[in-house]
Amino acid sequence: MRKTLLLALCLFGLVTINAQETTFFYDFNDNEFTGWQGYDADGDGYNWELHATTISGGMDGTYGVYSSCYMSGELTPENYLFTTESYLITETSQLHFFHCQSDMVYFEENFGVIVSEDGINFLEIWSKKYTEPYPNDKWGEEFVDLSEYAGKNMYIGFRHHNCSGVDANGIRIDNVELTSVESVAENEISFNVYPNPVENQLLIETEKEITNITIFTVNGVMMYEGRYNEEGIDISGLNAGVYFVKVAIDNHEIIEKIIKK
Repeated sequence: MRKTLLLALCLFGLVTINAQETTFFYDFNDNEFTGWQGYDADGDGYNWELHATTISGGMDGTYGVYSSCYMSGELTPENYLFTTESYLITETSQLHFFHCQSDMVYFEENFGVIVSEDGINFLEIWSKKYTEPYPNDKWGEEFVDLSEYAGKNMYIGFRHHNCSGVDANGIRIDNVELTSVESVAENEISFNVYPNPVENQLLIETEKEITNITIFTVNGVMMYEGRYNEEGIDISGLNAGVYFVKVAIDNHEIIEKIIKK
């Protein structure tokens, strides 16, 4: 399943925003390989597959992609899985995904992230060899930097190789996304929280529509959530101290530090 998302964060009163844009996201829960293709380089007849079991499926028992090291006998996989189209890479692009072995005893999987400009000749730019299994219901999480290929259109994928059914059973991968961080110009969102320090009414000034307000402590405890009106937010009941106000504006989230007197 492919989704397009936009998440923006502004830290502690800065109006210039870094927006994390997700170019693609695949959780495979529609049981479709749409957007991906596989290549069985070793020619053993086994390649990347979609599975939904607790042994070989995705996170939480949902669908994920799986490449095996054992199928009615020991295998030595050389399996490629990569996107059917290329994507423009920026200086902040990274590949984010989760992975896990399929067996707690035979776990010595080896896999990597691959890229290609032509969809034919692939280069492995990141790899991992399991030296111990992940606990039950735990998955590894990776962020692979792609900035070296900024300005190029690249095919992106995974390679399962250099392991066998002697000491490995299969690798699972799920929730794959390509992200980048884009700057939102400072003058695109006019934003002001006042007074600060504040004692009673907290006011927010902006030309954009405010869809939601959240106030939380420095420890992350939410103290208020709701809509904003022109009269402001009554925070007279909060204890004196430092808080953070998260404001949802025009598909962005801005976080402002305030001091309650």
